[in-house]
Amino acid sequence: MAFFVCALLAQPAAAQGKGGNAFGHAKGAASAGATAAASSSAGSADGGTTGPRPEATGVRNFGSWLDDASVLPPGDGLLSLSSGYFRLPSVTEVDVPSFDVSYGLSKRVQAGMSVPVYHASVPGSPVVRGLGDLYLNSKIQLREPGAGVGIAVVPLLQVLSAEPVDGGGRVSWALPVSLELQRPGFRVYGSTGYFSRGSLFASAALEVPVAERVWATGTLSQSHSMKNDAEADALGLSANRTDVSGGVTWAAADGLAIFGSLGRTLSTTDPNRTRVFLMGGLSIGWHVNNP
Repeated sequence: MAFFVCALLAQPAAAQGKGGNAFGHAKGAASAGATAAASSSAGSADGGTTGPRPEATGVRNFGSWLDDASVLPPGDGLLSLSSGYFRLPSVTEVDVPSFDVSYGLSKRVQAGMSVPVYHASVPGSPVVRGLGDLYLNSKIQLREPGAGVGIAVVPLLQVLSAEPVDGGGRVSWALPVSLELQRPGFRVYGSTGYFSRGSLFASAALEVPVAERVWATGTLSQSHSMKNDAEADALGLSANRTDVSGGVTWAAADGLAIFGSLGRTLSTTDPNRTRVFLMGGLSIGWHVNNP
Protein backbone atom coordinates (compact mmCIF):
# COMPACT_ATOMS: atom_id res chain seq x y z
CA MET A 1 0.00 0.00 0.00
CA ALA A 2 2.93 2.33 0.61
CA PHE A 3 3.50 2.73 -3.10
CA PHE A 4 -0.01 3.97 -3.76
CA VAL A 5 0.08 6.39 -0.85
CA CYS A 6 3.33 7.88 -2.12
CA ALA A 7 1.78 8.11 -5.56
CA LEU A 8 -1.25 9.93 -4.15
CA LEU A 9 0.97 12.42 -2.40
CA ALA A 10 2.63 13.25 -5.71
CA GLN A 11 -0.57 14.32 -7.42
CA PRO A 12 -0.96 17.89 -8.68
CA ALA A 13 -3.64 19.79 -6.87
CA ALA A 14 -4.01 23.50 -6.30
CA ALA A 15 -4.61 25.15 -2.98
CA GLN A 16 -4.46 28.87 -3.52
CA GLY A 17 -7.34 29.35 -5.89
CA LYS A 18 -7.38 31.63 -8.87
CA GLY A 19 -7.13 35.17 -7.66
CA GLY A 20 -10.82 35.44 -7.16
CA ASN A 21 -11.75 32.16 -8.76
CA ALA A 22 -10.16 28.82 -8.12
CA PHE A 23 -11.57 27.26 -11.29
CA GLY A 24 -10.94 23.81 -10.07
CA HIS A 25 -7.33 24.00 -8.99
CA ALA A 26 -8.05 22.24 -5.72
CA LYS A 27 -7.80 18.62 -6.68
CA GLY A 28 -6.07 15.65 -5.18
CA ALA A 29 -4.58 15.71 -1.69
CA ALA A 30 -3.81 19.36 -1.77
CA SER A 31 -2.61 19.44 1.78
CA ALA A 32 -0.75 16.18 1.44
CA GLY A 33 0.94 16.30 -1.89
CA ALA A 34 1.68 18.18 -5.03
CA THR A 35 -0.14 21.44 -5.36
CA ALA A 36 -0.52 23.47 -8.49
CA ALA A 37 -2.05 26.90 -8.62
CA ALA A 38 -2.08 29.77 -11.01
CA SER A 39 -3.89 32.94 -10.07
CA SER A 40 -4.41 36.46 -11.25
CA SER A 41 -5.74 39.32 -9.16
CA ALA A 42 -7.48 42.07 -11.05
CA GLY A 43 -9.32 45.09 -9.70
CA SER A 44 -11.09 44.45 -6.44
CA ALA A 45 -13.23 41.54 -7.52
CA ASP A 46 -12.66 38.01 -8.72
CA GLY A 47 -9.91 38.54 -11.31
CA GLY A 48 -10.16 35.00 -12.62
CA THR A 49 -10.11 33.84 -16.21
CA THR A 50 -13.79 32.97 -16.57
CA GLY A 51 -17.05 33.90 -14.96
CA PRO A 52 -18.50 37.31 -14.06
CA ARG A 53 -16.08 40.13 -13.21
CA PRO A 54 -15.99 43.93 -13.45
CA GLU A 55 -13.64 45.86 -15.68
CA ALA A 56 -10.14 46.13 -14.23
CA THR A 57 -6.86 47.67 -15.30
CA GLY A 58 -4.20 46.56 -12.80
CA VAL A 59 -3.36 42.84 -12.71
CA ARG A 60 -1.25 40.64 -10.42
CA ASN A 61 -0.32 37.18 -11.67
CA PHE A 62 0.58 34.47 -9.16
CA GLY A 63 1.58 30.87 -9.59
CA SER A 64 2.66 28.11 -7.23
CA TRP A 65 3.49 24.42 -7.54
CA LEU A 66 4.12 21.96 -4.72
CA ASP A 67 5.43 18.52 -5.58
CA ASP A 68 7.84 15.86 -4.37
CA ALA A 69 10.66 14.12 -6.27
CA SER A 70 9.05 10.65 -6.45
CA VAL A 71 7.77 9.17 -9.71
CA LEU A 72 5.41 6.34 -10.62
CA PRO A 73 7.00 3.13 -11.97
CA PRO A 74 6.51 2.51 -15.71
CA GLY A 75 2.94 1.50 -16.49
CA ASP A 76 1.57 2.40 -13.05
CA GLY A 77 -1.06 5.11 -12.74
CA LEU A 78 -3.18 7.13 -10.37
CA LEU A 79 -6.62 8.71 -10.86
CA SER A 80 -7.95 11.28 -8.37
CA LEU A 81 -11.56 12.46 -8.25
CA SER A 82 -12.35 15.32 -5.92
CA SER A 83 -14.52 18.31 -5.13
CA GLY A 84 -13.61 21.69 -3.66
CA TYR A 85 -15.26 24.74 -2.11
CA PHE A 86 -13.71 28.24 -2.28
CA ARG A 87 -14.97 31.37 -0.56
CA LEU A 88 -13.47 34.72 -1.51
CA PRO A 89 -14.54 38.30 -0.71
CA SER A 90 -16.68 38.56 -3.85
CA VAL A 91 -16.92 35.06 -5.32
CA THR A 92 -17.96 31.61 -4.16
CA GLU A 93 -16.98 28.58 -6.18
CA VAL A 94 -17.61 24.86 -6.05
CA ASP A 95 -15.55 22.51 -8.22
CA VAL A 96 -17.38 19.23 -8.89
CA PRO A 97 -15.91 17.09 -10.23
CA SER A 98 -12.17 17.66 -10.56
CA PHE A 99 -10.04 15.11 -12.37
CA ASP A 100 -6.32 14.32 -11.98
CA VAL A 101 -4.43 11.51 -13.63
CA SER A 102 -0.75 10.54 -13.59
CA TYR A 103 1.02 7.75 -15.47
CA GLY A 104 4.53 6.34 -15.26
CA LEU A 105 6.26 6.52 -18.65
CA SER A 106 9.72 5.24 -17.70
CA LYS A 107 11.87 4.63 -14.64
CA ARG A 108 12.42 8.35 -14.07
CA VAL A 109 9.62 10.06 -16.01
CA GLN A 110 5.89 10.39 -15.41
CA ALA A 111 3.21 12.49 -17.10
CA GLY A 112 -0.02 13.96 -15.78
CA MET A 113 -2.96 16.24 -16.41
CA SER A 114 -5.74 17.86 -14.41
CA VAL A 115 -8.96 19.67 -15.21
CA PRO A 116 -12.00 20.70 -13.11
CA VAL A 117 -15.66 21.48 -13.69
CA TYR A 118 -16.39 24.74 -11.85
CA HIS A 119 -19.56 26.41 -10.58
CA ALA A 120 -18.83 30.06 -9.69
CA SER A 121 -21.24 32.66 -8.36
CA VAL A 122 -21.19 36.37 -7.51
CA PRO A 123 -23.97 37.73 -5.23
CA GLY A 124 -26.86 38.92 -7.39
CA SER A 125 -25.65 37.10 -10.52
CA PRO A 126 -26.44 33.65 -11.93
CA VAL A 127 -24.06 30.74 -11.38
CA VAL A 128 -21.45 30.34 -14.14
CA ARG A 129 -20.38 26.79 -15.03
CA GLY A 130 -17.78 25.26 -17.28
CA LEU A 131 -14.48 23.48 -17.63
CA GLY A 132 -11.66 25.17 -15.75
CA ASP A 133 -8.02 25.61 -16.68
CA LEU A 134 -6.12 22.60 -17.96
CA TYR A 135 -2.73 21.63 -16.56
CA LEU A 136 -0.38 19.32 -18.46
CA ASN A 137 2.76 18.29 -16.64
CA SER A 138 5.64 15.85 -16.63
CA LYS A 139 8.08 14.98 -13.86
CA ILE A 140 11.68 14.10 -14.63
CA GLN A 141 13.51 12.59 -11.68
CA LEU A 142 17.19 13.51 -11.45
CA ARG A 143 17.87 11.77 -8.12
CA GLU A 144 15.81 9.27 -6.14
CA PRO A 145 14.74 10.35 -2.64
CA GLY A 146 16.07 7.09 -1.21
CA ALA A 147 19.59 8.07 -2.26
CA GLY A 148 19.53 11.19 -0.08
CA VAL A 149 17.73 14.36 -1.12
CA GLY A 150 15.57 13.57 -4.15
CA ILE A 151 15.53 16.05 -7.02
CA ALA A 152 13.10 16.39 -9.95
CA VAL A 153 12.15 19.00 -12.53
CA VAL A 154 8.46 19.38 -13.39
CA PRO A 155 7.88 21.25 -16.68
CA LEU A 156 4.21 22.11 -17.14
CA LEU A 157 1.76 23.93 -19.38
CA GLN A 158 -1.31 25.83 -18.23
CA VAL A 159 -4.15 26.31 -20.74
CA LEU A 160 -6.65 28.92 -19.56
CA SER A 161 -10.33 28.26 -20.09
CA ALA A 162 -10.83 31.84 -21.35
CA GLU A 163 -8.84 34.91 -22.32
CA PRO A 164 -6.79 36.26 -19.39
CA VAL A 165 -7.71 39.62 -17.90
CA ASP A 166 -4.30 41.10 -18.75
CA GLY A 167 -4.66 40.44 -22.49
CA GLY A 168 -1.92 37.78 -22.68
CA GLY A 169 -2.11 34.40 -24.35
CA ARG A 170 -4.14 31.50 -23.05
CA VAL A 171 -1.15 29.11 -22.89
CA SER A 172 1.67 29.64 -20.41
CA TRP A 173 4.42 27.51 -18.91
CA ALA A 174 6.22 26.97 -15.64
CA LEU A 175 9.40 25.20 -14.57
CA PRO A 176 9.39 24.05 -10.95
CA VAL A 177 12.27 22.18 -9.30
CA SER A 178 11.21 19.80 -6.52
CA LEU A 179 13.19 18.39 -3.59
CA GLU A 180 12.27 15.54 -1.23
CA LEU A 181 13.79 14.18 1.98
CA GLN A 182 12.54 10.92 3.52
CA ARG A 183 13.27 10.05 7.14
CA PRO A 184 11.76 7.55 9.63
CA GLY A 185 8.61 9.17 10.97
CA PHE A 186 8.31 12.06 8.52
CA ARG A 187 8.79 13.29 4.97
CA VAL A 188 9.63 16.81 3.80
CA TYR A 189 9.32 18.08 0.24
CA GLY A 190 9.01 21.36 -1.60
CA SER A 191 9.28 23.19 -4.91
CA THR A 192 10.55 26.47 -6.25
CA GLY A 193 10.55 27.98 -9.72
CA TYR A 194 9.04 30.41 -12.19
CA PHE A 195 5.71 30.87 -13.98
CA SER A 196 5.93 32.56 -17.39
CA ARG A 197 3.05 34.92 -16.51
CA GLY A 198 5.51 36.65 -14.22
CA SER A 199 5.62 34.89 -10.87
CA LEU A 200 8.34 33.43 -8.64
CA PHE A 201 7.31 30.93 -5.95
CA ALA A 202 8.50 28.68 -3.16
CA SER A 203 6.45 26.04 -1.35
CA ALA A 204 7.01 23.29 1.21
CA ALA A 205 5.19 20.46 2.98
CA LEU A 206 5.72 18.30 6.05
CA GLU A 207 4.08 14.86 6.13
CA VAL A 208 3.86 12.65 9.24
CA PRO A 209 1.99 9.42 10.04
CA VAL A 210 -0.62 9.88 12.77
CA ALA A 211 -2.10 6.36 12.83
CA GLU A 212 -1.91 3.12 10.92
CA ARG A 213 -2.56 3.94 7.25
CA VAL A 214 -3.26 7.61 8.10
CA TRP A 215 -1.01 10.59 7.23
CA ALA A 216 -1.30 14.28 8.09
CA THR A 217 0.34 16.99 6.00
CA GLY A 218 0.77 20.74 6.37
CA THR A 219 1.76 22.99 3.47
CA LEU A 220 2.92 26.57 3.06
CA SER A 221 3.42 28.43 -0.22
CA GLN A 222 4.66 31.90 -1.12
CA SER A 223 4.24 33.53 -4.54
CA HIS A 224 5.61 36.86 -5.77
CA SER A 225 4.27 38.77 -8.77
CA MET A 226 7.16 40.24 -10.74
CA LYS A 227 5.03 42.70 -12.70
CA ASN A 228 5.62 46.37 -11.87
CA ASP A 229 2.13 47.82 -12.18
CA ALA A 230 1.26 51.19 -10.62
CA GLU A 231 -2.47 50.61 -11.27
CA ALA A 232 -2.35 47.32 -9.37
CA ASP A 233 -0.61 49.12 -6.52
CA ALA A 234 -3.32 51.79 -6.50
CA LEU A 235 -5.98 49.06 -6.35
CA GLY A 236 -4.31 47.56 -3.30
CA LEU A 237 -3.25 44.35 -5.05
CA SER A 238 -0.29 42.97 -3.11
CA ALA A 239 2.73 41.67 -5.01
CA ASN A 240 3.00 38.76 -2.57
CA ARG A 241 0.63 35.94 -1.69
CA THR A 242 0.97 33.37 1.09
CA ASP A 243 -1.27 30.32 1.46
CA VAL A 244 -1.43 27.59 4.07
CA SER A 245 -3.34 24.31 4.32
CA GLY A 246 -3.57 21.15 6.39
CA GLY A 247 -5.09 17.81 5.60
CA VAL A 248 -5.34 14.07 6.19
CA THR A 249 -5.00 11.08 3.87
CA TRP A 250 -6.35 7.62 4.75
CA ALA A 251 -5.18 4.52 2.87
CA ALA A 252 -8.57 2.80 2.96
CA ALA A 253 -7.46 -0.23 0.92
CA ASP A 254 -4.77 -1.34 -1.47
CA GLY A 255 -4.91 1.10 -4.36
CA LEU A 256 -7.50 3.35 -2.69
CA ALA A 257 -6.91 6.50 -0.64
CA ILE A 258 -9.40 9.05 0.74
CA PHE A 259 -8.26 12.60 1.51
CA GLY A 260 -9.49 15.94 2.76
CA SER A 261 -7.96 19.33 3.52
CA LEU A 262 -8.67 22.84 4.76
CA GLY A 263 -6.78 26.05 3.99
CA ARG A 264 -6.78 29.78 3.38
CA THR A 265 -4.72 32.72 2.19
CA LEU A 266 -2.68 34.34 4.96
CA SER A 267 -2.14 37.56 2.98
CA THR A 268 -5.02 39.55 4.47
CA THR A 269 -4.09 42.68 2.47
CA ASP A 270 -4.90 40.87 -0.78
CA PRO A 271 -8.50 41.82 -1.79
CA ASN A 272 -8.69 38.59 -3.83
CA ARG A 273 -7.54 36.29 -1.04
CA THR A 274 -9.13 32.90 -0.49
CA ARG A 275 -10.86 33.23 2.87
CA VAL A 276 -11.34 29.49 3.14
CA PHE A 277 -11.16 26.45 0.93
CA LEU A 278 -12.29 22.90 1.62
CA MET A 279 -11.59 19.88 -0.53
CA GLY A 280 -11.90 16.15 -0.45
CA GLY A 281 -11.96 13.12 -2.66
CA LEU A 282 -10.43 9.77 -3.42
CA SER A 283 -7.53 8.41 -5.43
CA ILE A 284 -7.42 5.07 -7.20
CA GLY A 285 -4.05 3.60 -8.15
CA TRP A 286 -3.17 0.71 -10.40
CA HIS A 287 0.02 -1.30 -10.60
CA VAL A 288 1.56 -3.15 -13.54
CA ASN A 289 3.84 -6.11 -12.83
CA ASN A 290 6.61 -5.49 -15.29
CA PRO A 291 8.77 -8.53 -16.15
